[in-house]
Parts: sequence; C-alpha cells; structure tokens
Amino acid sequence: MNRISLCSVVLGLGITSVAGNAIASPVAVYSFNNTLSSSVGVAPDLTAVNPLGTSGFGTDVVFGNSQTVYNFSGTNFPTSDQGGLSLSTAGLLTSNSVYSVEMIFKFTQREGEWRRILDVQNRQSDNGFYVDPSNNLNVFPIGGGSTFTNDVYHDVFLVDNNGVVKFYLDGSAQASLNTNVMDVDPSNLMNFFLDNVIAGGQGEYSNGSIALIRLYNEALGAPPPPATVPEPATLALLGIGLAGLAASRRRKQ
Repeated sequence: MNRISLCSVVLGLGITSVAGNAIASPVAVYSFNNTLSSSVGVAPDLTAVNPLGTSGFGTDVVFGNSQTVYNFSGTNFPTSDQGGLSLSTAGLLTSNSVYSVEMIFKFTQREGEWRRILDVQNRQSDNGFYVDPSNNLNVFPIGGGSTFTNDVYHDVFLVDNNGVVKFYLDGSAQASLNTNVMDVDPSNLMNFFLDNVIAGGQGEYSNGSIALIRLYNEALGAPPPPATVPEPATLALLGIGLAGLAASRRRKQ
C-alpha cells in the first residue's frame, strides 16, 4: 500500500495524526456501506428523504474503485417528491456559522440547469449551494467557481467561517465569498440535494449518487487528504498485512 492510500485509510478510521502531521477529526462520516449511520463519533443517522421509494444503495465505480453508494432519486415537481438526505447537526456543531463539509457525489440529470447540492435553511429559501446553469459550483446568490460535470464523481468541499464561505472542487480552490448564506438556520438541518419548497426557484433538483459525506466542527483551511474509505474486508486485510509487515521487520532485526 502506498503512502497516500495509507493516509486515506487512517483518515477513514478517524485517527488524527499521520507521519507527525495533525489531521482534523470529522464529527460525522457517512460512507454508505449499506447504512446511513456514521462510522465515527456519536453522530445521528442520516435521514433518507425518499417519497417515491426509488432511492437506495447500489454499487458504482468511484475514482476507479468499485464501492457501495447511495442513489438518490425523485422528481422536481411536486417538490415533495424530491429524493435526498437530511442530517441534524444539533450537538455536532459548536457554531452554526463555523463548519466544513465534504461530499463525494455525482449528478445524473439537468446538465445546464440549476441543481441543488446543499440547503441549510430548512428548504425555506432559494439561497444555497448549487451547480448553476453554466455548470459551475455556485453559492446563490453570491457567486460561483469552476466547471462541474455530470455523470462523474467529484469531491466537493465547502467551508463556512463566520461570514466567509470557501469551496473547493476535487481539491482545487474555487471561490472565497463574503456571505452568511451557508449558516445553518435554527432548525439545525443540512439537506443534501433537496431544493426549497416555498418561495421562488423551486424544482432545481437532480437525481444522482453519493459515496461519502464528512462533517467537521471547524473551518478547515484546506480540504483534508483524499478520502478512500475501505470496505470492512479491506480493513481486515490491512490489519493482517500490517501485522505481517511488523513481524517480518522484527525477524530481519
């Protein structure tokens, strides 16, 4: 296993130091291994919003590896038929205006149209994080970044830091915006992929698949290392392999 892969595994396990360099610990990690439960901490389960009964787990190739993902599915209208995920951040965030969230996902519809990524206003506002009609990431109504492509998994990382929002696409910085649009409202809900149900701009929704969500109770200065959360069998093999490596080194000594 190369150093990058090992770092990814360690991060997936929630360990906070690799090769002497501190790594922020997420307060919730959802890797969608046939469950909506977090693999770290005491975070609550994600809530599936699946009014049509068409969402669920499946297998897909993510960054070259076959793994389990969650396929969210619904329709634009009525807005009550949209499919996505909801997370209660109560008890996870010290401040609703200071957090970082990472999502590895793809959209499969509405190329060249608005597609909601993240809502933090309990679906009561058109403001939020989107892919816009120019196919760029966009914190509406403030500003956007570089091109997002459909039918391809992307690592999207957003940071809210007391009135400054930054976001990254596949590890590359896209924008730094002065706005409170992404502050989580008193409902303490993050809604993934679900659009607003009142006011203007409704129906800006796309089906897709998600492979990872990581939430941090701090405003990170940069995205964490690449996230490759292994399957349980991989972890077992890793443990055996590391034990064997240690034994081999002891024999050589």
